[in-house]
Amino acid sequence: MHRRLGMTVVLAVLVTALLSTAVQAAPSAGRSDTAGSSSTSNSVVFTSDPSQDLVIDRATGLLPLISAASDVLPLALDGIAAAERRLRTMIDLLVSARQRHRSAVRAFAAANRLVADNVRDAAQLQSGYSDLLAGISATERARLERDAKGRRNRSSVVRQMTSSDWICPVDGRVKFVDSWGERRSGNRRHEGVDLVGMRNAPILAPVDGVVTHRWDTIGGWSFDLVAEDGDYYFGTHMSGFGKAGEVRAGEVIGSMGDTGNAQGVHLHLEYHPGGRNNVVNPYPIVDARCSDRTPMGTSLYD
Repeated sequence: MHRRLGMTVVLAVLVTALLSTAVQAAPSAGRSDTAGSSSTSNSVVFTSDPSQDLVIDRATGLLPLISAASDVLPLALDGIAAAERRLRTMIDLLVSARQRHRSAVRAFAAANRLVADNVRDAAQLQSGYSDLLAGISATERARLERDAKGRRNRSSVVRQMTSSDWICPVDGRVKFVDSWGERRSGNRRHEGVDLVGMRNAPILAPVDGVVTHRWDTIGGWSFDLVAEDGDYYFGTHMSGFGKAGEVRAGEVIGSMGDTGNAQGVHLHLEYHPGGRNNVVNPYPIVDARCSDRTPMGTSLYD
């Protein structure tokens, strides 16, 4: 654009010079040259007196050039005006970009301040919570922590109950009751739900995760499933193994059986939110997600 503008300016200067020369030039037919003779040719004559300026003796055929220059001049002026408009447009764009940059910088600074405020507030809350715990008895502290853990566990159960990704671990008709906490052999408490189903029916991964298989002296053939969200599932009494390693919800990881100390074909299923050693009652989850269900006391073959 700078190069085009420069050429336009040079053209305008040239046209102006030509116009100036045309005004100064005058047709003078019949004047004598330095030899005193009359000349009929178009020429430029230098006088013999060095003190005199260059004299244009007669018109030197500039009229066509002047006429052409008068046609070119408006075009040159239009080009200059167009260049000025493009320059103003570019300046406006640069100003707008700078304003947007300044707005982005201000927004980023505001976001940084918000994060810093949140971090400061969280630190103050943590400090206040620590001071509160330090000022109460060990019994009260244990109760508060137990209540907090219970709320987290209930939240995890509700999350799985309402998740459309959670799949019933038994493929086929099942029956079950809420047997959480019932006494078992060896004065143990039942820490799961027993899903009664057909022998060798596929056992499915309820969620995405990593599966390993093992033998449990009480449960027989068992699986451990660590979910992607950190939750842990345990199932036992299987008659055989399926896929191990990384699995997706719905993939077959075993088959229904009665190995170990099982009384009848069923899958004992446990749910541990956040990892092992935090077992909670899984009945609300299977009650919400296992829809192919028949009442206890009725046959699965009916």
